[in-house]
Amino acid sequence: MPAEDRMRTLTDINDIFKAATKLESAISELSETRTKLEVLEVGFGYGLAMLELAWRFRDREITFHGVDMTKHINKREDLRNIARQFQIIPESELAGFELPHPYFYDATQLHFDDESLDLIYSAVTIRFIRHKAQFLEEVCRVLKPGGRAILHISESNWNYPYGLAADDRILTAYTNRFVLRYGNELIPLPIYAKLFEGDRFRFHFTTNSRCILLLSKLASGRLSLQLDYNEELSMSGRKLPLRNSKGEVRGGFRSVYDVRPELYDDLFKKGLLSQSALHAGNRNIVANSALSII
Repeated sequence: MPAEDRMRTLTDINDIFKAATKLESAISELSETRTKLEVLEVGFGYGLAMLELAWRFRDREITFHGVDMTKHINKREDLRNIARQFQIIPESELAGFELPHPYFYDATQLHFDDESLDLIYSAVTIRFIRHKAQFLEEVCRVLKPGGRAILHISESNWNYPYGLAADDRILTAYTNRFVLRYGNELIPLPIYAKLFEGDRFRFHFTTNSRCILLLSKLASGRLSLQLDYNEELSMSGRKLPLRNSKGEVRGGFRSVYDVRPELYDDLFKKGLLSQSALHAGNRNIVANSALSII
């Protein structure tokens, strides 16, 4: 029986994205200003959501692509059987229907030309990616100016404050799979991302629910986050162990990055961090420290 999380429907993905947007709305908005669209799902599994979107937008010039590291299907034509099995497309329309294009490889190196895609979305998958910063840089590379990405990075209880690490190994009691540090200080990803906003990129994070990143590319160019991957502290969530707010051990992969000194200084120069924020963060750490030792 296929894994349930690889059989995600459009309804399932919209439920994950609900604090941010709906996929159909994002595609419709883009199609109002562009005659053709190229859309990519990262971690498409068996392709149900991809097929549903392709059927819904069949009357528009939209090409759907999917990237997955695991071959849940063997070839593109298998998607026709999936559409039949789950009754996504009427049998009378199925033979001539233009299927999405599936690819099987590691999404930290996307096999698309620079600025060739209009929309990229991903649910659940990113929390299992080891090199998350590289993946975000790749997303920014392949997006066209005016393009968007909707990226589910983590579950709830992810948004740790700026403050000292609670533990040399666990780092934070928050269930976060994308952790930035400078020495013994933890730097929140939404704050760090603001260093790279400007004429080219905008980053909006849903902070009171799942971590959904809404990324907008405003102008041509690439993103370099200038983060150094910490091999020693990056590991499986179950190995840590990584726990949610209920103390339950969670999976996925926690990617830890070291912030470079010049970028750390820039955070203070631009008013994104302050010593008062550090003290406030330390009080939060004390209040939540019980989670790190469950």
